[in-house]
Amino acid sequence: MLIRALKLSFGAMIGTLIAYFLGLSHPLTAGVIVLLSLGKTKRSSIEIARVRIKAVALALVLASVLFFIFGFTVYAFSLFLFTYIPLILIFKLEEGLVIGSVLSTHLIIAASSGFGILFNTLSLFVIGVGIAMLVNLYMPDMRGEIIQDQRYIEERFRDILLIMATMIKGNQYFDQSMFVEIETFINDALVRAKMNADNYLRADMSYYANYMNMRKMQFEILKRMFNLTCQIEMELVQAALIADLTKHFAHSLSESNSGEGLLEELAAVLAECQDGTLPKSRQEFENRAILFQYLSEFRHMVELKREFNEKQKELFKGSTFSKCF
Repeated sequence: MLIRALKLSFGAMIGTLIAYFLGLSHPLTAGVIVLLSLGKTKRSSIEIARVRIKAVALALVLASVLFFIFGFTVYAFSLFLFTYIPLILIFKLEEGLVIGSVLSTHLIIAASSGFGILFNTLSLFVIGVGIAMLVNLYMPDMRGEIIQDQRYIEERFRDILLIMATMIKGNQYFDQSMFVEIETFINDALVRAKMNADNYLRADMSYYANYMNMRKMQFEILKRMFNLTCQIEMELVQAALIADLTKHFAHSLSESNSGEGLLEELAAVLAECQDGTLPKSRQEFENRAILFQYLSEFRHMVELKREFNEKQKELFKGSTFSKCF
């Protein structure tokens, strides 16, 4: 927040001073444009600039025509807005609505749409947008914080898996309040990862955002697995095998683990469960069905990690990120 406040104030001051020393009319407008054009990330600043260039060009052309025909009056400006706003919405240029409207008032104030006022107005816009993009070249690197986020999420996943391993064996544990805290943390971590990716124009920085998104999907599966363990009402031979598999998954959970080995172990456990004797009661049948569904969710969760690794290998082939897998 402090860095952003400094960038906003410094950028607005520099934009205003440049416009003032160039002898442009309404130099403060350049400072205001800096404030309006400074996005939270490098990518957003570029996107804002792209949209606003189109919106301002449309505004000045439309204003010049309408003011020339109907005069430089409030009524002409109202007609301009009545025409300009629908066009902005049609061409999806909403980000430029305010700046385009404000800059068009410069023509009314000058009572002219000649080359001089148009040049002055465009110069203010170029200075404001240009300074905003220059100031945004510096962005704090959040990778250290994101790596800490990764470790924290993996630790919480590990805790939940170990709890479930205990629950599968018949030791009940129903406190689900931890899920709310972890879900909030994952959502915040995903926002940070996306912002960090948008601060780099290289594609490989999207790795962290992709990773957090994968963990978010896994977390949804983890919640379903936890709910299934809450429904187990009796101790089973198969439950011990699945509990051991869950415990092994918890201890092997890491960013670099592709999940290939876990899928092989899961297939072996599933085969052993299927080769066992048939259920002797309805209750045993229902509990074994729950365990089978649990294994299906388990496999889906591990497959998400394997697919993530394969996609990232292909996407970042030859980059430094390929060393992560």
